[in-house]
Amino acid sequence: MKKVTIILKNHELGTTLKFVEAMELKAAASRHRSKFKGELIKAVKGLQEAELAIYDQYGKKDGDGKLIINEARTNYEIEDEFKSKFYNEMNELLDEEVMIEGGLYSKNFAKFGQVLADYNGVISGHEADIYDRLMDEFEKEENQDVKD
Repeated sequence: MKKVTIILKNHELGTTLKFVEAMELKAAASRHRSKFKGELIKAVKGLQEAELAIYDQYGKKDGDGKLIINEARTNYEIEDEFKSKFYNEMNELLDEEVMIEGGLYSKNFAKFGQVLADYNGVISGHEADIYDRLMDEFEKEENQDVKD
């Protein structure tokens, strides 16, 4: 079986994970979702590590060298002279594409595209956008199979 590869932008990962987790599915469909979700979580962790490296490079640090959390407790403080570089690098990172592959469970992973196609849940807003993106990616894979 051909390895299925889904390509998303880093900034789409969080919304995709939330959508996939919230889908109400029967047992077999849920199993296919779980395999896709597992690979998606790996991509999210990779993004978090890359974001932390950028914060570490440009963030304000205390006397112990630990990043300082802002007053709103939502993120780390950034050194004023590095804000422009920080935002540029962070935007580049979020715009990068990530390849999510089926790997060991490529059969389940591929079947998740059909689970999405058959999904009859009510969605709107960002969920609808992510659903559309995922459908585009899985349909691209199906069309590639037809060509091969």
